[in-house]
Amino acid sequence: MAWRHAIVTGSASGIGRAFAQALAQQGAVVGLVDVSADGLAATADSIRANGGRAEMRVADVSAAAPLATAIEELVSALGGLDLVINCAAILGPGEWANQSPDSFERVIRIDLIGTANVLRAALPALKRSRGAAVCLASTAAVHGWPGLGAYSAAKFGVAGFCDAVRPELARDGVLLTSVFPLLIDTPLLQGADIPRILRQGRRLPPDVVVQKTLAGVARRRPRVFIPGSVRFVAALHGIAPSLLDWYGRRFGL
Repeated sequence: MAWRHAIVTGSASGIGRAFAQALAQQGAVVGLVDVSADGLAATADSIRANGGRAEMRVADVSAAAPLATAIEELVSALGGLDLVINCAAILGPGEWANQSPDSFERVIRIDLIGTANVLRAALPALKRSRGAAVCLASTAAVHGWPGLGAYSAAKFGVAGFCDAVRPELARDGVLLTSVFPLLIDTPLLQGADIPRILRQGRRLPPDVVVQKTLAGVARRRPRVFIPGSVRFVAALHGIAPSLLDWYGRRFGL
């Protein structure tokens, strides 16, 4: 499926940058949103250097009003909107009892509330185009990760939010896809104090996540698990979550 106008949040680096670059290579005009002006400029430059078109706005997804203005401006600059991809997120690692309330709440504001803010701001344009929205959840939204309590809570929230509003948006022809990848090899993880088993585990190349996500959206899938084995983890969590708890204790999660 060829996307013509797309907005990607968290596109100053990592998976957001990878999505923006891939969409531009496929011919989309891409709107970039992030809090890092320098990172956005680098992403935009990389797109333009390859003949693509990109517009950028510096905005914090947790600040609803300024974000709505930024997205409205981007929709106008792009000439429309048929795809929005929510990648903006922070990790907030550390054991929950040692984490300050402000730190915990910041993860929730950016990762969960920010996702809802982006979708709300983009929804009028998506209704007009009968387009699609993608929200990056995580394997942490399938079974919570000790040491990443705030992140797990936020991503469970993203998954539940998508399940709840998906049928509402479908009435207006808007597809909402939630994505559940394993750890992605991006700057988000660099220097992060994550559990040992996650440090040792395989990290997904960003281009693999991009490819499989866009393929899933093209097939109008409500959920995309990357790799497919994550679907088994989700099923196991529903049937026998104690087995996942045991696995975590046994192997250092």
